[in-house]
Amino acid sequence: MYQEQRLTLIKKYLSSHKSISLEEICEMLSVSKDTARRDLVKLEEREEIIRIKGGATLPSANKNLMDYKERKVTPSKERIAQSASFLINDHYDLLIDASSTGALMAKFMENKQVNVITNSIDIVDLLGEYTDIPTFLLPGKFNRKNRNLTGPRTIETLNDFMVDQLFIGACGISCEGATSPDEEEAFLKKKMISRARQVILLADRSKFEKTFLHKVCDITDFDVIITDTQPDDAVMKKIIENNIHLIVTEEEGESESDEKN
Repeated sequence: MYQEQRLTLIKKYLSSHKSISLEEICEMLSVSKDTARRDLVKLEEREEIIRIKGGATLPSANKNLMDYKERKVTPSKERIAQSASFLINDHYDLLIDASSTGALMAKFMENKQVNVITNSIDIVDLLGEYTDIPTFLLPGKFNRKNRNLTGPRTIETLNDFMVDQLFIGACGISCEGATSPDEEEAFLKKKMISRARQVILLADRSKFEKTFLHKVCDITDFDVIITDTQPDDAVMKKIIENNIHLIVTEEEGESESDEKN
């Protein structure tokens, strides 16, 4: 069977099901997992599906693609944001990207003696509401969907800064690293990572269940990962091997790996 025929059958299956797993593709099409993965990569390149851990969904079914204003504030995200605020020392220069969890940090930062740089309209607004922290908004083209500023001017302006800490979100996390469904966002996050002495990932459990087309960085580019549930074994192996500081903000308590050297 030719690849185009397989792709048609995969799309037909997805039209009547919420998702499809690699195992289901292998059984349905009598192919290997490697072939199934290549088929999913091809469909994702065409923006016809979204790859998730172990399979795929249709784009309309993927919650990570909802408008920023529609993302829900959950107790787990608030715990992650609060834990992130504990890592901030006075006189630090911070860069915070336009993640919903990053925006929640404003509620817990009080009036620390820091400077904040961001491309997020909401973070500027929330810091103004909850704190007196000096805040700098990066220039660029306004993205209504994500309520942030992006583009070449945003990336170019980042060259003028070197910050102590970057607090960054991601749409998808796996042992291979962080990914994004949007190429422009992926390039912006890469530049942010390059301008920070310490990179702190804020990601709830749902982000560890998805993989997107555009690579942002390797998991080894993170110095600290703050999440609400311990990641799966493959990701944990990478975290331990690379001495990444892991903070798990479970309701019952908090667990950590050794700090990164």
